[in-house]
Amino acid sequence: MFKPHLDKFGTEYPHWESALARFKAAHNQSDVARAMGIKPQLWINKLAIEQTGEPTVKNVIDAARVTGDHTLVHGLLLELDMSGIQLPKSNHAASQTPLTHQALEITATAGELARHAIEAQQAGQVNRQARDQAVNRATAMIGALALFVHDVEARFHAIPGITVAMDTLASSVVPGLTG
Repeated sequence: MFKPHLDKFGTEYPHWESALARFKAAHNQSDVARAMGIKPQLWINKLAIEQTGEPTVKNVIDAARVTGDHTLVHGLLLELDMSGIQLPKSNHAASQTPLTHQALEITATAGELARHAIEAQQAGQVNRQARDQAVNRATAMIGALALFVHDVEARFHAIPGITVAMDTLASSVVPGLTG
């Protein structure tokens, strides 16, 4: 028989509950419900932890599609010790951002997360807002890493020498070639 794991606060699904709170805070739920084609009060009740009703899988998908916010999906996946990212709608083409810029952005985000971790360790506790910000930044970084891998594969699969040369030219100052 399945026994749910309780976190230190006695919460059975902490990632899901955190995602619900963040999603509710980020959007006008009446507008979201109307865009999804359901009654606003029904949707608001489904998002209330103390209520017995819960969003269906289709509700979560619709909410993500309507808002462009995948917080509920991320919360669900984290409960299963998984993580997801939004794939680019690019027909497998690499983005136009040079790999060096992407790598620097990923590194900066990692540094920011490290700073938050050090501050949390020194303070001995983390408030909900700081935790939510860290989760959002880490999730964004996971996505950026996945897109970086996608771009590396897309660029180096075709013509590696030309791709490296173009990245170098695009991100370097070359007298006579750059302005």
